Amino acid sequence: MSASARVVLALWLVGLAACATIAFNTPVTADLTAFLPPAATRSQQLLVEQLRSGVAARLVLVAIEGQDTPALAQTSRALADKLRASGFFSYVNNGDAAFSSTEREIVLRYRYLLSPAVVPGHFSAARLRQALEADLQLLASPVGTLIKSNLGADPSGELPRILSASFLDAAPHSRHGVWFSADGGKALLVAQTRAAGFDVTAQNEALSALRKTYEETKPPPGLRLLVTGPGVFAAESRAIIERDSWRLSLVAMALVLAILFFVYRSFTVVTLGMLPVASGLLAGVALVGLGFGAVHGITLGFAATLIGEAVDYPSYLFTHVAPGEKVTDTVKRLWPTLRLAVLTTVFGGLTMLLSSFTGLSQLGLLSMTGVLVAGLVTRWVLPTLAPADFAPRQAVPAAWLDALRTSRALVWGTALALCAALALLAARHATLWDDDLGNLSPISESSKLLDKELRAELGAPDVRHLVVVIGKEREQALEKSEQVAEKLRALAATQTIAGFELAAQYLPSKKTQVARRAALPNVAELENNLARALSGLPFRAGLFVPFLRDVERTRDGGLIGAEELRGTALALKVQSLLVPSGGEWLALIPLRGVEDETRLASEFAPLSEPDVLLLDLKNESSRMVNGYRNQSLKLTALGILAIALVLAWGLRRMSLVWRVMRPVLAALVITAALLLLIGDRLSLFHLVSLLLVLGIGVNYALFFNRAWTDELERRRTHLALLVCSLTSLSAFGTLAFSQTPVLHAIGLTVSLGVLLSLFASAALAVNTAESAGA
Repeated sequence: MSASARVVLALWLVGLAACATIAFNTPVTADLTAFLPPAATRSQQLLVEQLRSGVAARLVLVAIEGQDTPALAQTSRALADKLRASGFFSYVNNGDAAFSSTEREIVLRYRYLLSPAVVPGHFSAARLRQALEADLQLLASPVGTLIKSNLGADPSGELPRILSASFLDAAPHSRHGVWFSADGGKALLVAQTRAAGFDVTAQNEALSALRKTYEETKPPPGLRLLVTGPGVFAAESRAIIERDSWRLSLVAMALVLAILFFVYRSFTVVTLGMLPVASGLLAGVALVGLGFGAVHGITLGFAATLIGEAVDYPSYLFTHVAPGEKVTDTVKRLWPTLRLAVLTTVFGGLTMLLSSFTGLSQLGLLSMTGVLVAGLVTRWVLPTLAPADFAPRQAVPAAWLDALRTSRALVWGTALALCAALALLAARHATLWDDDLGNLSPISESSKLLDKELRAELGAPDVRHLVVVIGKEREQALEKSEQVAEKLRALAATQTIAGFELAAQYLPSKKTQVARRAALPNVAELENNLARALSGLPFRAGLFVPFLRDVERTRDGGLIGAEELRGTALALKVQSLLVPSGGEWLALIPLRGVEDETRLASEFAPLSEPDVLLLDLKNESSRMVNGYRNQSLKLTALGILAIALVLAWGLRRMSLVWRVMRPVLAALVITAALLLLIGDRLSLFHLVSLLLVLGIGVNYALFFNRAWTDELERRRTHLALLVCSLTSLSAFGTLAFSQTPVLHAIGLTVSLGVLLSLFASAALAVNTAESAGA
């Protein structure tokens, strides 16, 4: 072994050790928002924030089913009590009156500061008389016992008025003192995790604690726990992604090894062939770790594709070793074509690398690094490691590729398929793209249906239409939201919306509280008004002393703040609807019952200001994806141009460049049409996959058009193409079975594209002494 070969091996081994160290110490994440487009506008920034940690991001919806209602109610109470003590949840509510008494006590204490009815004249004799007469009617009704308990302190009805405007008004059906579904078959519970919605690890810990706590309640036989919500989806997505990452990579590796061993029938050859793959994988993951600080689970799943790509280069090398030829001589003879194959595949990841999606950038960096390193290891390391008498067996003939190459029917079939594909794409251009971010989730439809069912039963927020009020400070955001609320009530009056919710319902601005406190009469005036209102009514003397005392205490007392609400469901509401963001405060106002979006947008237009935004989160997400897709199309065009320039540099003649690229471009168009035919609307991930197809397919066209000196050389080339196409199909075909939509889209697109590129390249190949790569 020469000195230069020893240096190469030493550098390779040191690099492998360094990459392995970095790769194995790089944390793995599964946050799907890494595959969201970047926020180009303030509205889009708010959208991403809502998806990560917004109004409903930490919500957990729980149902217990499988027994009669008493058993379900008992288990619900036991579970709720234990969850409150677990420390994982900031809020747990199952409708149990014992729990809601905390909120009722706070509301009762601060009712005159919280009630929107407290305005000047609210405690006049006439208004008090009206309220007392209404109390008499309620006392005679089935809810009389509830009214009686607070009558002496709250004759004006502020407590029920406040509660009726809050989330408690939309509470589910109640049986045995806890919440139930309408049919009585499920006991219901709602909780909110302390951890942020995007903290998948903490979400998973909270859900594990929930399930463990449920088992500790020792539920009767036959009961079943159902759990859903964004946190559940995040944890399930992580589990699916991690499972897919390992499972698919192992399956792809096994298939590739089986193909290589079947062809070469040699452990030595197979082992040598996997060295570029392993080197590329370690280098790719290490560089992603250095560049991003963590590697996404989807990126690791994508490593399966690297197996199919990186193993091509040693296959091209091994199959071209002529009898009696040294591997070092073979690689020198093959390197001009192999070098182009490596570089064009590298540039096939350009769209992903330059993507503003963190997730796609990781995929691009992994792909480009892995392929480049695999190519370099094939060129400089494998010839040094190969035995002196290296002569790989080639057990599989590839004569059928000759038939494809000489088939006029295939040429005409390719032309007809291309024309049909272009016609289909033109006919469906209006519905070509899928802009729904919801399709990123690997969650099953049954889980989504359960989530929808429990949200409907619990009245949990399913935020789509949202008014966002922006303030420089917390108080400013509260004050502005109260002003907007007045205008929204007008929209509710015209039934444009069914209702809305805002933080100021639970924590009014200081300005509003001061105004309400100022509207309270002094003791003498209130006593006089009350006496006149009680004239002739059958209430016992002294009943309303607590009322007089509480009004006076509010007049002389302080305002309610966030500290007074700490640890309650009211605090949870405020924290969810009033959030800091980038040095500002956002007051979020979810809208309910929007039936006509066009009408809402039209009637809200006069209310819109730079610091008051109406967001339709679904439409905004579609606009965001649409805008990024345009950017991706430009990046894809840049990638195609880069590949063409590399070919022009290597082939020196534009006629040869066109000869190499035309079959692959035809395959791309046909692939896109086939995806539409099988029901897949194109997404950004299909788009970037098509550029990968171009990079891989160009390899096939290069070798099909490469000059060969004799029949044996031609057969070796065809065998190399067969092996490389089978290994690529194995790796990408494995991804096509992934439950993760991103990996599925990439796997299916590239599998179809690789197969079509092989056929089209064979059909349109021209092998002469002046062919490509000669």
